[in-house]
Amino acid sequence: MRRISAVSSLAMAMACSPTLAKAQEVALDPTPAIETPANGAQRYTQSDFASFSPRTALDMVEKVPGFLIVTGTNGGERGLGAATQNVLINGERIANKSTDARSALQRIAAMQVAYIDIVDGASLDVPGLTGQVANVVLVAGAAQAGFTTTMRWQPEWRPRIADNWLNGEVSTTSRLGGTNVTLSLKNDATRQGHWGPEQRFDGNGDLRFVRDEFGAYDGDRPRLSAALARTTVNGNKWNFNAGGQLQLLRDQVTGSSVQPVFGRVTEKFRFTENEYNFDIGGDYELGLGKGRLKLISLYRFEHSPVVDSFVVEREFGVRSGERFTQRADESESILRGEYSWRTAGGTDWQVALEGAYNTLDVDAEFATLQPDGSFLPIIFGGETTQVEERRGEASLTWGRALASNLTAQINLGAEYSGLSSSGPGGLTRRFIRPKGKLALAWKLGAKTTVNWFVQRRVDQLNFFDFASSVDVANGQGNGGNGLLVPPVLNRTELEFVQDMGAWGNASVAFAYAYAQDLVDQIPLSPTTEGRGNLPGAHLYRISSKATLLLDRLGWKGARINSDLTWRRNRVRDPLTDGWRNQSQGQEYLVDVSLRHDIPGSKLAWGAGYFDERYSPNLRLGAIENDYTDGAFVTAFVEHKDVAGFTVKLSYRNLAGMIDAFDRTVFVDRRDGPVAFSESRRRKFGQYVQLTMTGTI
Repeated sequence: MRRISAVSSLAMAMACSPTLAKAQEVALDPTPAIETPANGAQRYTQSDFASFSPRTALDMVEKVPGFLIVTGTNGGERGLGAATQNVLINGERIANKSTDARSALQRIAAMQVAYIDIVDGASLDVPGLTGQVANVVLVAGAAQAGFTTTMRWQPEWRPRIADNWLNGEVSTTSRLGGTNVTLSLKNDATRQGHWGPEQRFDGNGDLRFVRDEFGAYDGDRPRLSAALARTTVNGNKWNFNAGGQLQLLRDQVTGSSVQPVFGRVTEKFRFTENEYNFDIGGDYELGLGKGRLKLISLYRFEHSPVVDSFVVEREFGVRSGERFTQRADESESILRGEYSWRTAGGTDWQVALEGAYNTLDVDAEFATLQPDGSFLPIIFGGETTQVEERRGEASLTWGRALASNLTAQINLGAEYSGLSSSGPGGLTRRFIRPKGKLALAWKLGAKTTVNWFVQRRVDQLNFFDFASSVDVANGQGNGGNGLLVPPVLNRTELEFVQDMGAWGNASVAFAYAYAQDLVDQIPLSPTTEGRGNLPGAHLYRISSKATLLLDRLGWKGARINSDLTWRRNRVRDPLTDGWRNQSQGQEYLVDVSLRHDIPGSKLAWGAGYFDERYSPNLRLGAIENDYTDGAFVTAFVEHKDVAGFTVKLSYRNLAGMIDAFDRTVFVDRRDGPVAFSESRRRKFGQYVQLTMTGTI
C-alpha cells in the first residue's frame, strides 16, 4: 500500500490503526500542507468550496462531487475492529463508537481544513476501507491558543405538532498547555407526528369500522462530551474522551372509532423511555522497534427503562388494557492493541489483538389493567434475562502497491466468542470464526478507478432478541431465543468510479453476499415465535452515486446529486420453506437533489426528491407492511452570510407524502385463513425547517 500523503512519519503511523477520539472528538494535530496529491488522489482545496461559503468541514465534504458520507457509528459492529466509515481526518479513522463521521466533521471549522483528498480505500494503510474515502487534512497549527466554536441550530415547525426549538449543537476547540481540548453539547431533538384514518376489515374483506388516529412522538437526546489529545516531545501520542447522554422519549397514539356492539371506543397507546448512557475511552501510541504500538481501551454503559401501555375505553363494555415494562442495563468493555510498521520495500503490516466483554441484564413485567385502574402482573415467561459475550480477536493486515496503478490490502483474522444467556432456552456456547478481507484498487485510466473486494464478516447480534417482549399495541409478542448465533456475510463488491472533470463524478457498484444465519422471525414452538437464524440467503445490490455539474450547459453554479440503490435480499421462509424477500429489507432508494449557488451573490436555492421502500415484515401469524405513500419533496433557499451565519430555510413534504401501514392477521399461521386486516393512512402535512450554522 502507498501513503495517502507525504506527511510526517509520526502522523501517518497513526493511520494504521483506529483511535477513539480525533478532531472535534478528533484531535486537531498540525499537519503540514502538501504540494501535490499522492496515490492518484483527487484533491479539493479551500478555493474549490469558495462559492458555497462553508462554515464547517461537513459543509465542504458534502459538496465534493459524487461523494456521500457513510453515516452511523461503530455501535452496531463487533468491537472496534476495522474501519467502517469512509471519512478520515489527518489520515485517521473516526473510531469513537458514539460519534459518526457527520458529527465529527460538524465540529471542525471550515477555516481549519487545508484540503480534502478523495482516495481509494484499498490504497490506504487503514484496515477495512474500500471504495472512495475522504481524507480531511487540517492546516498546520489548526488548534492553537484561543477558542474556535462551531454552532448549529435546526428548529422545525410542523402542523398539529409541538414546535421543535431544541435541536442543535455547539462545540468548542482550543489548545491548552499543548493539549488539544474539545467540548461539545448536542441535542438530537425530535418533534414528529401524523394523523388519519385506519380501516378495519373482517376475514372476508368487509369493512367493520374506521378508526381516526393521531400520533405524536417527542424525543430529546442531549449529549455532553469532551476529548483531549496531546503529542509529547518524544513523539508519543495520547487521546482521552468521555461523554454522557440522556435519551428522553415520549410517544402517544390515540384512536377513536364507533364499533359494532361496543359503540364509541377510544384507544390510547403510550411509550416512555428515560435512558442515560456514558462512555469513557482513550489510546496511547508510541514508537517501538521499527513500528508504532497503539493501546486502546473503551467502556460504555447504558441504562434504559421503557414502559409501553395500551388502554381501551368502550361505551358499551368493559375497560381493558395492558402494560409492558422493561428495565435494561447494557455494557461494553474493549481492550485493543495494534502494532504497525512499513518495510523498506514499501509494504505495510499491522498485527492487532482485541478483547471484548459485552453484557445485557433485562428485568421485564407484563401486566393487565384491573377494574380499579391498577395493573396486575402476570407470568409471561420472560421476566429476567442475562446475556454475556466474551470475545477475543486477532488479525494480520498486509498491503502494498502491486504496480504503479494497482494497490492491494489483505486482512486475515479469527475470533473466539463465548456466548451465554439465562433467558428462554438459554445456554452457553463457544465459537471460533475465521474472517477477513481482500481489497484491490486499480487505476484503469487517469480518470477511471475500479475497486473490488471480497470479505467474510461476522455481524453483531441484538442482545434484546434473547429476551421475551410483548407488543401491547398490536396484541402480539416475541419469545426469547437463547440459540441465536451472529450472522456471517460472505460478500463481494465491484465498483467503477469515473471522474468526469468539469461535468462532475459518477460511480456504480455491483454487490453480492451469501449470508449465513441472518436474523428474522421464526417459530420457536408450535404456539410461539421470536427472532432466530435463517438458512443461507442471497443478497444482491446495485447502487450508483453521481454529481452532475451544469456549468458547461450554461447554468453556472448549479449541480444535481443522485444516490440510487436497488436491492433484493432473498431468504428461505421458515414457515413455507419458499424463497421470499427478507423482512424489512430495503428494496430501493431514490435520492436526487438540485442545488444552485447563484454566481456573484450569497444566495443559493434548491430542491430534493426522496423515495425509499422496504419489504413487509413477515411474522408467523401476520404480514405487516410499513411504508410511505408518495415521495418526500423539499425546496430551500439559503443565505450564506447573515450576521456571520449561514441560514437555510426549507419547505418540506411539498408532494404530501403520507405514512401508510397495512396489516393482515391470520387465525393461526399466515398460510391459513385471515382473521382480520387493517389499512392505515396518516398524513403529517407540509412543514418548515430552519438551519443556522456558523463559527465564532
